[in-house]
Amino acid sequence: MDLTLEKHDASQNVFLPCPLWRRFGAIVYDTLLLICIVFIAWQPVPLLPGDLPDPLSRAIRLGYLISICFVFFGWFWCHGGQTLGMKAWKIKLVTMSDSENLSVKWKSAWMRFIMAMFSWLCLGVGYWSALFNIEKLAWHDRFSATRLIIIKRD
Repeated sequence: MDLTLEKHDASQNVFLPCPLWRRFGAIVYDTLLLICIVFIAWQPVPLLPGDLPDPLSRAIRLGYLISICFVFFGWFWCHGGQTLGMKAWKIKLVTMSDSENLSVKWKSAWMRFIMAMFSWLCLGVGYWSALFNIEKLAWHDRFSATRLIIIKRD
């Protein structure tokens, strides 16, 4: 099976942007996977000392959960540009800056992850903003200099 990036204009090396409905499809798929991973990763949390102050204990647990989520997304984004949900929906994450090297670096993955969380905290406004620009870029796409493109399967 040959995976190629679907080009809008082969002569100019312009790739088709990912529509919002495909993003949401991949998000649903990846959320189900992430719930399973978090459930398994949460098992050692009760081993935290019981004498920690409540705010510190909550901060440690929240930091642990956020780091688990980031490692899940960051690993896939930096190693192939696709989570399992993105593979199912035939989309790939690439950088906007390099035309030669389309792989995402950990710094860009971190910036994308943080801004995507911020987008969700703003009731998804960062995602919906992709409807109102020609490039179909959400807040986290612009902030991390990455974008989602459509992959054509032969």
